[in-house]
Amino acid sequence: MTCIHRACRALLAIALPVSMVVPAAAGAPFGAADLAAEEAKFAAWSVRHGMRDAFVEFFADDSILLRPDPVNGRDYMRAQANPPIVLDWRSSLAVLSASGDLGMSTGPWVSTSKADPAAPAGHGQFFSVWQRQSTGQWKVLIDHGISHDKPATEAKLAAYDLTGQAAAAPAGDAEAGFAARTVAASAAVAYAEASTDRTRLLRNGRQPINGTAAIATYLQSVPGSWRWQPVKQGASKAGDFAYALGTYTWQATDGAKQQGHYIRVWVRDAGVDSKRWKLAAEVLTPRPPAPAPKA
Repeated sequence: MTCIHRACRALLAIALPVSMVVPAAAGAPFGAADLAAEEAKFAAWSVRHGMRDAFVEFFADDSILLRPDPVNGRDYMRAQANPPIVLDWRSSLAVLSASGDLGMSTGPWVSTSKADPAAPAGHGQFFSVWQRQSTGQWKVLIDHGISHDKPATEAKLAAYDLTGQAAAAPAGDAEAGFAARTVAASAAVAYAEASTDRTRLLRNGRQPINGTAAIATYLQSVPGSWRWQPVKQGASKAGDFAYALGTYTWQATDGAKQQGHYIRVWVRDAGVDSKRWKLAAEVLTPRPPAPAPKA
């Protein structure tokens, strides 16, 4: 996100004491809706104990935040003070691999001032990749998000449990294929081929961009060339869920250039397309412009 990034999520949940944050029972069914419930526990911790303490509690040891470059999430947050805000959030989209080791959650956040609760609230969207640890606990592996000026419009949770069936067919490297298609054709073509009606893009200052048609309209508003370079990737044991963290460059048609980082989640779902990876969700975060040289 921007501001304190995830410094502003949104979920109404009852905080749980430390003793209740335990892994699911061995063999117990766990689905995308349960991952959203883990997100709810995270948010509740933030409301009760503060943003900083919640991040330290729920982030994996090797977690990543963008500030704006990648940093270790737990180490970074451990060095911060709790900000003077109440940060709350809820998941509106959750996806879980059939192997139950990787998932994603995204949705709206809201931030209110502790000093002046009547002050205008901040709003935005968070984006998290979750990973099941060897202990059985779920922890956040990668986290970022965006800000926008109005409350989010999502009404309820969309939870998708992948079946793993599509992973039997070879599909190659989703990131490499997407980057190559962007260069060989265009970003519009690459996104059109990769997106579905479920795909969600997050861009700072905008409400979520949902579905192939809305994505095509958005791309028309940002004409230019795009280049993608992944720096960290991972995939589920089932081969149906993959994530990527990387850098991008956008060259506008008027010559302006923007650089930054992206996070993507790819899925293979027999109910959508068993032969290729499809984009589940993506968030971009531009790098701040370099300061002007002193005269």
